[in-house]
Amino acid sequence: MEKLDLDWLDPNKPTRCIYGQMTGDCVSYRAKELMDEACIIVTNNVHGVCFFSGNTFRDIKKSLNGKNEGQGWYERMSLKRNYSHLSALEAYICLKDAKKKNIIEFLKGNTNKLKLS
Repeated sequence: MEKLDLDWLDPNKPTRCIYGQMTGDCVSYRAKELMDEACIIVTNNVHGVCFFSGNTFRDIKKSLNGKNEGQGWYERMSLKRNYSHLSALEAYICLKDAKKKNIIEFLKGNTNKLKLS
């Protein structure tokens, strides 16, 4: 978590997004392990990352499908990301009203309170 840097955060770049910063590349096997283990809720949207960038927190609720069944990857154990399925965290940080600093501080363990809206 110490690798997370808000100033360098870019949800559209595989090395600068949340999982990219933590693992070096969000299409890596380690990123897939983290997502499969930690992402209980994923988004389901055919437009991928671009869809979320102009939306607000309320807008993404309709794209949450409730559980991760490996949808973020073309096939099990594949290293090719399918960006029509993002973790809820990935989708959230793309939003224009995302509280990115709050998320980084929470993930780093600097606070135990996470305020998103």
